[in-house]
Amino acid sequence: MKKVLFSLLSIGLGFTFAGHAQAAGIPHFINYFEITAHQLGMESALSPAVGALFVTLILAILGLSFRSYVNSSLANPVPSDRFGLVVFIELIAGFVTDLTKDLIGTSYKTFLPLVGTLFFFILFNNLLGLVPGFPPATESMSTNLAMGVIVFFTYNIFGIKAQGIKSYLAHFGGPVWWLFPVMFVIELISHSFRPVSLSLRLMGNIFGDHMLVGVFTGLTYVVVPSLLMFFGLLVAFVQSFIFTLLSAIYISMAVSHDH
Repeated sequence: MKKVLFSLLSIGLGFTFAGHAQAAGIPHFINYFEITAHQLGMESALSPAVGALFVTLILAILGLSFRSYVNSSLANPVPSDRFGLVVFIELIAGFVTDLTKDLIGTSYKTFLPLVGTLFFFILFNNLLGLVPGFPPATESMSTNLAMGVIVFFTYNIFGIKAQGIKSYLAHFGGPVWWLFPVMFVIELISHSFRPVSLSLRLMGNIFGDHMLVGVFTGLTYVVVPSLLMFFGLLVAFVQSFIFTLLSAIYISMAVSHDH
């Protein structure tokens, strides 16, 4: 594990020194996803889609590996005394499960696959963005909006299914009947803007974090950019948590009969 981390750090420092095509004082790093998209005959604007597919492939491999680990652990339950990737995934999976259960309640298992996928997908995209040459797909508004739209349709469809369309739409009308026309329009606009707000929040924070690293890399090429990696890790986890938390809250509000 130490050799892998050392190799990644060496690669990152290499790009920091060698990948400079200065533009307004901000270094432009090599974008392997853009290069791959070009090799496949795709437009450069589709490079976030390549990045998203790459992360999806990583998650699929990790998921299958983790499933094998769980099956083997059930057959021969021996606690691990070493912290590694499997233990890391297990901790995150437990955290997401508890979060979903606390927010949504007894029906949390129905939405756990969606909530868990969102968290892991966003987190691994954000973490991948810390490696020079691999910009995260979450830096793209299109990727984030796609996730936001999925959340939007999910909580509305399951909200209607849980409460019935008449009862569900009644929540858009406000506390008194004579405010219904005004409140319905306001609530409709508010709900329609939720995917956009989720997307803008995630994109703005990830883009801003990388912009900050780029600016300091342009000013000083060693030490300081490495120190900022800690803040990059913090942003990666926090933004994954916020997007997932808000998504679970929207689902909880939609399926709850008390809402």
